[in-house]
Amino acid sequence: MLNSIVKKPQRVSRVAYYSGFTLLEVMIALLIVALALMALVKGAGSNVNHANELRDKTFAQWVAVNKINEWRAQKLFPAISRTTGQQMMGKLEWYWASQVFKTEDKNIRRVELSIYKDEEARNTKKQPVIRLISFLSKSP
Repeated sequence: MLNSIVKKPQRVSRVAYYSGFTLLEVMIALLIVALALMALVKGAGSNVNHANELRDKTFAQWVAVNKINEWRAQKLFPAISRTTGQQMMGKLEWYWASQVFKTEDKNIRRVELSIYKDEEARNTKKQPVIRLISFLSKSP
C-alpha cells in the first residue's frame, strides 16, 4: 500500500525540455522578414517616383494651358511654323516647342505644344513630359 501512495518521478522528455527554435528556423524567419522589408522599401520608393512624375506632368500641363490661353488672349493667329520658348512654373524652368499646322478651314490652325523639363530634351526632340493639341481661330 505504501508503494501505491508514493509515486515514481516521471521522466521529462527531451522534446519538452528543449522547446526553443532551431538555428535553421530562426534563419528562415529572418529571411522572410528581410524579403518583406525589401518589398516595402521598394514599394515606398516606387510611390515617391510616381508622385514626382505626377507633379511634373501637372506643372507641364499648366505651362501648356497657360501658353495656349496667352495666345488666345492676344487673339494670335499663328503662322504655320515651329517656335520654342521657356516659362517658369513651380520654381522650375520649363521648355516648350510649338508646331502649327494648317487645317481644312483657313480660319483655324492646329497647334501642338510639347513641354520639356530641360532645353537639351527639347532640342533633341526627345519624349516630352506632355503634349497638348489645341486649335486657334482668327478673330472675327
